[in-house]
Parts: sequence; C-alpha cells; structure tokens
Amino acid sequence: MIEAVIGLTQSATVEEYRTKVMARISGFGGFYEVICRLDGRKFGIAELLEQTMRPYCAIGGRVLASGPDVDLEPRLALALHLVVHELATNASKYGALSASCGYVKVGWEILELGGAAPKLAVLWTEHGGPEVKYPRRRGFGSRLITSALDGYGEARLDFDVTGIACYMLIDLNRTSRASG
Repeated sequence: MIEAVIGLTQSATVEEYRTKVMARISGFGGFYEVICRLDGRKFGIAELLEQTMRPYCAIGGRVLASGPDVDLEPRLALALHLVVHELATNASKYGALSASCGYVKVGWEILELGGAAPKLAVLWTEHGGPEVKYPRRRGFGSRLITSALDGYGEARLDFDVTGIACYMLIDLNRTSRASG
C-alpha cells in the first residue's frame, strides 16, 4: 500500500509531494485498526464509518450517516475504509468539508432485486461545498475509489457541480467468498 501511495502520488514540487504522501500515510491509522480485525470478526458498517470519519469531523453534525445494521466481512470492511477515507480526505481539502456550511451524507440500504443475491448500496453525497469542477485527469484518489471494491462490487464517482457523489454497489454474497 505504501508503495502504491509513493508511486501514484503526483505533485509539481517536492514539498507538495511530501505533504501529499505524509497525509495519505497518516490516514493509515484507521486502516491499521481495520487490518487488526482480520481475525474473522465482522465489522458493522456504522462503526466503520464512524471510525473512518472521526478525523473529518464525524462529531458535530457535518457527517450524516443512516442505514440498517449491516455486518461486513473484514476484507470488505478494509476496502470500504479505503474508499471512505479517500472520499473524506478529498471532501476536507476541496469539497463540502472544506466549507464552513458544507456537510456529507452517507446512506446505505440492502437491495434485493428479483431473486438476485442481496446487494449493499452505499451513497456518499456532498452538499454546501465549493462548486465542483470535473477533474482534468484521474489521480491516485479517483483510481483508488473506483478500484478498491474490485472483487466485491463497484464504485462510481459523479462530479456534479453542486457536490461529489459516489455510488457503491456491493454483492454481499460475493464478499464472503472473496474474504475467505
């Protein structure tokens, strides 16, 4: 993971590069807590979100989370932690959490469609932040967000002018096979 951070981080100056790498590495504190749980115990999605968002003002009403109790396999919890951490980092630097009146909503539900395996649908939306501009290139964060759930499902980013949205759809049956 450290190699990926170092290799994929791009910056115009050495100091900017150093700052970006250090910020991403410091985010591994929560990552480490999730890794320590890879002993087979499940991780509740609400607990995961609270832990991951804590450094980004989860307390104080700027992050609103709602959904049913869902236990995640440890490896899926780790992948989802990486996605949420990257979304939160970007929101705090450039998005809704960078503005005093901005906030993030994270909602999730179980979808059972036409006898198919149940899926966990997660929606991250940002509100009240600066105007969003579509990125000129896909950086490390965008690549991480859209690829971290490979093997479990998919994540899609929407760069709406009023705020970033991330749609995640996770096959709950596939997670138990992928984490074994």
